[in-house]
Amino acid sequence: MPLNVLFHRDYKTFSGGHLKVWDYYQHTRACDRYRAQVYLAPNAAPGAPWEGDPGLVDHYDPTRADILFLAGLDWTALAAHPGIEDRIPVVNLVQGLRHAMPHMPHFGFLSRRATRICVSQAVAEALQATGICNGPIHVIPNGIDFGVLPDSATASACDIFISGAKRPKLAAALAARLQAEGYRVHLQIPPLPRPEFLARMARAPIAVLLPQPQEGFYLPALEAMALGRVVICPDCGGNRSFCIDRVTALMPPAALAPLAQAVAEASRSPGLAQALRQRAKEISKIHDIRAERAAFLDLLRHIGPQ
Repeated sequence: MPLNVLFHRDYKTFSGGHLKVWDYYQHTRACDRYRAQVYLAPNAAPGAPWEGDPGLVDHYDPTRADILFLAGLDWTALAAHPGIEDRIPVVNLVQGLRHAMPHMPHFGFLSRRATRICVSQAVAEALQATGICNGPIHVIPNGIDFGVLPDSATASACDIFISGAKRPKLAAALAARLQAEGYRVHLQIPPLPRPEFLARMARAPIAVLLPQPQEGFYLPALEAMALGRVVICPDCGGNRSFCIDRVTALMPPAALAPLAQAVAEASRSPGLAQALRQRAKEISKIHDIRAERAAFLDLLRHIGPQ
């Protein structure tokens, strides 16, 4: 009899966080030992990956699950079941450094018992430093499904792709400056469907990616590397395992002048650009989503009824 793994999602708009929970849902479905089910909170926005999924349930009853899978603020769904994690094991996917910040609501959940999966070593170290985590902490770096990446050999539609949804003012100022210097720039600020985002990024030889000052992993930079783009991305904590300054990426400060200077260097130094692309491509291969799946299923085997 398969073990029932119950997921919970409050889907208001697409985000990288939802994408990664979807990946873990798919990992669970891929193993005959488990039956993956998911509850979408009321008033879910259109476009959720789970729409029409056979594992979708219309009622969230954690007491009937064998394992609960929670991420972000999903813990709030257990408000009516205090202490349930002492009876039913919880797998908690932790994707952001904000979980370790005392002023954030996520911080209050760290004392709840769970097996925590951190998407980077930076997140794991931040949780460990709080001293209040209840349960084991594991690191499973985010993986990429290389099968969904577009062909990156197509002709360039522009010189520079700027992903600025998280830093819109800086992104707009950088785009204006680069255009004034003669570059063809594609500026992305409003959210795009993921296939379109990847396709646009694939059509520029240089990708400037502007994360928040602190991110748990920042997958777009790794995706750009897998696409063979020259990556310019400021440090955000969770990108340090794959964004290595002047090895796999250029990592200027998140300010207008240093970013523009990095673009100039990457565009005028073909030898540097080629070296960055080659090393970045190599490091991206370590993050194949199949490795993420294998690590998760190995961990899951030791959780719940045996």
